[in-house]
Amino acid sequence: MTLNARVLLALLPALTLAFAAVALRPRAEADRRLAVIRAAIAVAAGAVLCAELFSLLHWISPVPFLLAWLAATLGTGWLAWRSVEHRPGRPRLRNPGPVVLSIQVVVGLLVASELVLAVASSPNNFDSNSYHLAKIEHWVADGSLGNFATTQAQQIILVPGAELLLLHLRLLTGGDAPFNLLQWAAGLLGALAVARCAGQLGAGRAGQWLAAAVFLTAPAVALESTSTQNDLVVTAWVACAATLALEARRAPATWSQILALAGTAGLVTVTKSTGLMALLPVLVYWGVAQLRQKSFKPVLYALCSVGLAVAALAGPSLLRVQEAFGSPFGPPGYREALSTTRHDPPAILVNGLRLGASTLLSPVEAVNEAIGASVVRVAGAVGVDPNDPGITQWRSVFPGDRWKPDEDRSPYPVQSALVLLGTVVGLCVRRTRGYALVVLGALLTTAAIVKWQYWGNRLILPGFAVAAPLAGFALERALRVERAAVRWALSALMAVVLLAGAAHGYVAVYYGQPRRLVGQGSVFTLDDWQERFARMPDQAASYRTAIDQVRASGARRVGLVLDGDLWEYPLQIELRDRQLVELESQVPGHPPASVTSVDAVVCIGDPDHCRRIVPANWRYNRIDPLVTTAFPPA
Repeated sequence: MTLNARVLLALLPALTLAFAAVALRPRAEADRRLAVIRAAIAVAAGAVLCAELFSLLHWISPVPFLLAWLAATLGTGWLAWRSVEHRPGRPRLRNPGPVVLSIQVVVGLLVASELVLAVASSPNNFDSNSYHLAKIEHWVADGSLGNFATTQAQQIILVPGAELLLLHLRLLTGGDAPFNLLQWAAGLLGALAVARCAGQLGAGRAGQWLAAAVFLTAPAVALESTSTQNDLVVTAWVACAATLALEARRAPATWSQILALAGTAGLVTVTKSTGLMALLPVLVYWGVAQLRQKSFKPVLYALCSVGLAVAALAGPSLLRVQEAFGSPFGPPGYREALSTTRHDPPAILVNGLRLGASTLLSPVEAVNEAIGASVVRVAGAVGVDPNDPGITQWRSVFPGDRWKPDEDRSPYPVQSALVLLGTVVGLCVRRTRGYALVVLGALLTTAAIVKWQYWGNRLILPGFAVAAPLAGFALERALRVERAAVRWALSALMAVVLLAGAAHGYVAVYYGQPRRLVGQGSVFTLDDWQERFARMPDQAASYRTAIDQVRASGARRVGLVLDGDLWEYPLQIELRDRQLVELESQVPGHPPASVTSVDAVVCIGDPDHCRRIVPANWRYNRIDPLVTTAFPPA
């Protein structure tokens, strides 16, 4: 099968999703968005369960996955056909109006630009090259999801929900060409759920589009939508949980609603732990809404269903971590490096203020200094060191000053200010007060658990997504002020603010890092290999030299020695026809291979460390300060 034909196989999941959405569409036309959300949950949950089942059978290979997707596409296609037979014709499209049309144009062009960038880019995120994508290649090589020897403990410790979805694309297409599209699609799903939440809170069509625009134009969202990270995937699942929870206000939950909510909880748990901080208040809100209607049985059923879904979707990966490290959360040192160890109210307050302040960084240095100084003063007033190690990751120092559009650190000041304003308005309006408390709960829980760090802006995207509907709700209320002069003034101010926020989003796509559409370093001026090394451009030639030397030697079994979080993935994709083994391991119960069992060694890191592993009589080639190869004597 040719490469182009295999890439087309990536359409099978998309077709399955489309057919499932048609089959699950309620008879009410207004609930088409709900059908898409339910279909996404069902397809993603099925993909995770399928991967786990095939792993038990050691079927992590292209043929079983291809057959599974063919069956899923045909099955959902038949259900969609049966469903369409009994549906009325398509509804007449409504005139969107000038406000909605303007938002649609601005957001549509941004999303289209992201799609071009996602398709044109090769995966080049730092963490992806280190562990997100590297673990997928280990699974394919081993034929299972079981633990393996590695020095990159994150490949084992971190839950693999997004990577399991990418695994399907990897086996269907034979490469990583469509990988960026997962987060792009997750961004659209998140926006769909955010807009629906705004509508459930009482926003009209304009308010729903405004909520979606606030979410989609956030630079962190725009940058993640072309990436192989997992923050946008978990954010989408949390947003789906929020709109499902709002359904509980109207009537006792049905089984379909309970199962959808449970599936979403399982997907959040298996994708990224940062999503749990926003998910927990959402689930509490759902339960309280049901109890207020004296619906006790649905709450009991939901508790059982959520537990079963989490066990089915996340349980296998947590058990693998338990097997390796004696705890489903990994070694204690790793947990303490990322999670707060202080939980007293002053520490939580300071941590929350720092998390919020980091999202508000802007190109205006005076504003950044004022915000940072204010947080430091509050910290002093409550007796908390603003860089207390109990609430700060060890390599980070507050206040940070990184305002530029960078995937790992970009702030979103306009959008963050709007959701904060929306939350205040939500607390003042009876209809939205309960949901605003959910937002505060999500922010408080995040501040209590997630240490402040330079890379924290992307970690709090789930809480941002939960809050975005309130921004749309509040902005639309400004458009409905009775006094014409005030309404026009507010509308003009809103237009300026929203355009400034959208401009920041466009800058992120066109000039952001590590992928950009135009300017120096554009994806259209770099070849595939250069794109992959956008984060480490000086190492592109060194990695290529090491790979060429291994191929020239004729080595079939290659040993790897990697320091810290340096990159394994480029070696894996270029040496897929070789057997790669680790010569060191941080995974208990999975010892490394012996250096005497390999035909060549590639070391990425300290060359002195490499010399301590490689026998003294081997030929040793130092390519640069980080990259070294070694071969046995002729």
